[in-house]
Amino acid sequence: MDEKSKTFASILLMVTGMAIVGVIDNFVKFIAIEIGLWQFHFLRSLIAVPVIVLFGLAVGWKLKPKRIWPVLGRNMFLASAMFIYFGSLGFFPISAVAAGLFTAPVLVMLIDAVWSRRAIGPIRLMTALAGFVGTLMVLNPEVGGLSWANLIPVIAGLMYAFGNVATRKWCEGESAVALLWSYMFLMLIFGGIGILYFYFIPGDQNNYLTRAWVWPSFQVWIWIIIQAIFSLVGLGFIMKAYLIGEVTYVSIFEYSMLIFASITAWLLFGEMLGIVGLCGIGIIIGTGILITIRSRTSPTV
Repeated sequence: MDEKSKTFASILLMVTGMAIVGVIDNFVKFIAIEIGLWQFHFLRSLIAVPVIVLFGLAVGWKLKPKRIWPVLGRNMFLASAMFIYFGSLGFFPISAVAAGLFTAPVLVMLIDAVWSRRAIGPIRLMTALAGFVGTLMVLNPEVGGLSWANLIPVIAGLMYAFGNVATRKWCEGESAVALLWSYMFLMLIFGGIGILYFYFIPGDQNNYLTRAWVWPSFQVWIWIIIQAIFSLVGLGFIMKAYLIGEVTYVSIFEYSMLIFASITAWLLFGEMLGIVGLCGIGIIIGTGILITIRSRTSPTV
């Protein structure tokens, strides 16, 4: 396969992976009606981890991390990001939550600059500010007025950004599969801890975040299985895209998830972004692309 074909294939894989993730994450609303956040992550990971490990052993993938503690540290950041992200999906429109998560490229730039003691040029700094304004434009009209609570999805973006920087700084040489299954295994442990906590110290059973264990209905089991399997498929496409494609071009197409998630939310639930929100998504995508390109070519501009 020549370079042009690899680039096209990687873009197709990335868009397909992001489309899968953007669509299936909408269905968390159906899961959140019955079971809590901690049980959702526990059951989803309980399905996903054996699938990854057994399939990995069958095809000869490298499953053992080379360095346990750096991988654990990286996974702690990403697990925190996903708990906040999926927790927010129980209360906020997916377009607002995804917008908060996709502040990550802007935050990665800032965190990496501090971590590496590298100056940020004025162009990238202004671009970062524009990206944050775009996020506020999505959060404000969708949730009914800006407040501190509305900024919770941005914390997911912050943790996701720390996880991405830690992947680069701490986990060089680790296999993508080792990072994936160990991350899902940590989500399994965290979910189990949450279940035990709310078993002994019951919270509000009507609250998605504090709901103790309940036996899911058949329909919810189906949604959990779909979420687990298709999450792995989507992540598999995304990992493959990064393996065969040029990172600068491939990473730009991560933003297609915002589009797929918003369209699915509109079709399923009638959650339609207003003009301000649509402009905000456009700004987020534009600034993310610009930062990604300039970070590769002119890191101090």
